[in-house]
Amino acid sequence: MSTINEGEFFTESEVAQILPAVARIESVLDPEALFAAIAKQLRSLVKYEALVLYLLGPEGGMVLAHATGEPGALSNPETGGAQIVEAVETRQSSVKSHDSIHVLVQPLVYGEKLVGVLGLEANQSRTFGKRGVSLVQMIAGNLATAIENATLHRDARWYAGLLAMLYEAGKEMGAIVELDALCDHVAEIVHRVVDYEMFAIFLVDEKANELVLVTSRQMASIAPRRRIALSEGLTGAAASSKEPVIVADVREDPRYIAVEPDVRSELVMPLVFKGKVVGVFDLESRELNRFTHEHIKVLTPLASQVAVAIENARLYEEITKRETRYRKELGIAKRIQEGLFPEDSPKGARWDASAHFVPARELAGDLFDFYDLEDQKLGLSVGDVAGKGVPAALFGAFTSGTIRARAFQRAAPKEILFRANRTLIRRAVEGLYCALTYALFDFQANEVRFANSGLPYPIHFSAAQKKAGPITLPGIPLGLFDNVIYDEATIPLEAGDVFVFHSDGVTEAWNGKEEFGSARLAAFVAKHAHKPAEELGLELEKALRNWAKQHLANDDVTFVIVRVV
Repeated sequence: MSTINEGEFFTESEVAQILPAVARIESVLDPEALFAAIAKQLRSLVKYEALVLYLLGPEGGMVLAHATGEPGALSNPETGGAQIVEAVETRQSSVKSHDSIHVLVQPLVYGEKLVGVLGLEANQSRTFGKRGVSLVQMIAGNLATAIENATLHRDARWYAGLLAMLYEAGKEMGAIVELDALCDHVAEIVHRVVDYEMFAIFLVDEKANELVLVTSRQMASIAPRRRIALSEGLTGAAASSKEPVIVADVREDPRYIAVEPDVRSELVMPLVFKGKVVGVFDLESRELNRFTHEHIKVLTPLASQVAVAIENARLYEEITKRETRYRKELGIAKRIQEGLFPEDSPKGARWDASAHFVPARELAGDLFDFYDLEDQKLGLSVGDVAGKGVPAALFGAFTSGTIRARAFQRAAPKEILFRANRTLIRRAVEGLYCALTYALFDFQANEVRFANSGLPYPIHFSAAQKKAGPITLPGIPLGLFDNVIYDEATIPLEAGDVFVFHSDGVTEAWNGKEEFGSARLAAFVAKHAHKPAEELGLELEKALRNWAKQHLANDDVTFVIVRVV
């Protein structure tokens, strides 16, 4: 293929030669391949011995992007180099001779934006006459467009890769909740995008007003400082300004804290979460000018992700500490609560008793107690505090202590509830109250008297009638209203009689369709009334578990059995 000849106009055949060449250039989207295509297609149109292509760099200056042949004058700052600077300043093409070397320089402009400068060298002056200059000027816009498109395509691919990397990094960091492990992993992630020689993460200690080293990757045996004041060094500058700090030569920056003597350049990225600096990345290198604004573009979104992950890890760490402390305190409270309950059920010549307690949580709101009052008298209470957990357990402990103190005063059951209610009212806690039954067995008088303050009715199996049913005795829970008068019931005792005092966790045990219920409980007691109290209680526990299965844990289950011997 021949090159374009000089003449006043381009012929039809010459235009037919130019257009396909331009089309081949514009079809290339990879920047490196594009530069090679520009050199190749221009050679088919214009005779030249050397070609240089300068592009506008990120710092604003011109950067050599491609060279073909062996540039002479174009590589000399005083000749072709000066001509290129002139083209940048004037945005005008020019042809000059430098010691028999003819140089054509053409600025490449896309819209109002200077994209780069094209320089061509030839040994023959005819190469860059009017016709040669006109051709280069004619296609300069196409070259600028092709370069801009390739740059945009490269940037789009770069950002797509960055987004993919950030997505994967986010998933990886999201799966790590332990702070030290997270920071170590962040060092690996950063190394994927920036080939650092030394890396460290410092986190802010607000109380000490310092940056504290949490992880580092070293290039030498010298250990970095563990703590740096927020007012010191490049790390402090980045943290204080909330802006990246990039230093081409740390020897020229008075803020630099010299630790490793071979360090030449440094980049510090602040980690900002909701406008608050939580720490910094610190990257260092032995090379001058190692870090660029491209690195900042990459690390800025990553730093935001890391800041969120670090705050989440810190929150998790704090929650874990609180949870551990809470569990420890809860365990102590559970042992204390268990210590408030009788260790063993009392035995007597005329009675057989057993107590059963299945808490829904570590701490329960149910309570029970026995009172050995001598003279063949046995007192007992079963209660259920509204609510669960620590508040209910504490209120239950207070109620239990109040009842115990009154029980040994040997007052009547209704009087004990009256006095206990008055005490709880005087020390009322909003939202807390207790439904409780107090029973007093007198085996010398062969009777049981009891009062009730809202607990489910106790079940009585009559050996004489060989049937069981609830003893109806309503009442208002303790701690709700002052000066409540409670009723009292008296039932004669016969050998073989069985009494079951229970919380609502027994009758309200749910199997997904219906409750266990008072009628089912009465029938169960009647069927097993001949068994010792402990065996009967264990059978009832088993029946409730089989009935409710996983639902049994929805409420505390407490019941006390007294069998008259």
